[in-house]
Order: sequence, then C-alpha cells, then structure tokens
Amino acid sequence: MPTVKTLKDRVDKFTAKMDPATAGARFAASKTIAVKRYINATAAIADVVELTRNVLESRGVPAGQHAIYYAFEEMVRKAAFSHDGPTLKAIVDGLKQQFVYKGADPAVLDAISKLVVGG
Repeated sequence: MPTVKTLKDRVDKFTAKMDPATAGARFAASKTIAVKRYINATAAIADVVELTRNVLESRGVPAGQHAIYYAFEEMVRKAAFSHDGPTLKAIVDGLKQQFVYKGADPAVLDAISKLVVGG
C-alpha cells in the first residue's frame, strides 16, 4: 500500500529538487531560448500598445485621458488571448459598454477593439 505524502515529505522533495546550483545551471543552459520566447511574447503586447497610442493621438484624445483607453486595450487583448468568435465579441461588447459608462468615446473604443481583435 502506498504511503500518503505529508507536507514535510513534499517540502523535502521540493527543497532537494531546487538546489540553487542545479536550478542556476538549468536556467543558464536555457537562457537564450527563454529570452527569445520572452521577446516574442512581449512583442505582440508592445505592438498593440504602440498602435493604440497612434489611434489615440490621431483622434486627438488628450494625453490625460489615455489611461482609460489603455486599460480597455489591455482587457480586450487579454480576452483575445483566451477567446474567439461570438464569445470574444460578447466580451468586447461588454467591455465597451463598461468603458463608455466610465466616459470613454465609443468611436475610439471601436477603433481600438478592431485594432486588437479585427473585424
């Protein structure tokens, strides 16, 4: 009959696996791959932020009001990473209503949502 692991057993196993020298050596061996993956993952986020900035500036949104639109863009982008189709459209529509209620311009929100999710 197998022994049930206690918390102490689990902590001891974790501690043994996480020897700083071993963890450091593993990270050093995979650092070039990790950095490339990080760049690829964050490039999409940075690109959308820059495109949102272009939309805001081209539509004459004052700099003091940019934050609400960046918040909208971030929430739409997060939803787009996890959803698509009618579900994503419903989420974006709900977010748009929420941000219009907070004082955002619906036309600017539409431009940003098209930028992030298309269509």
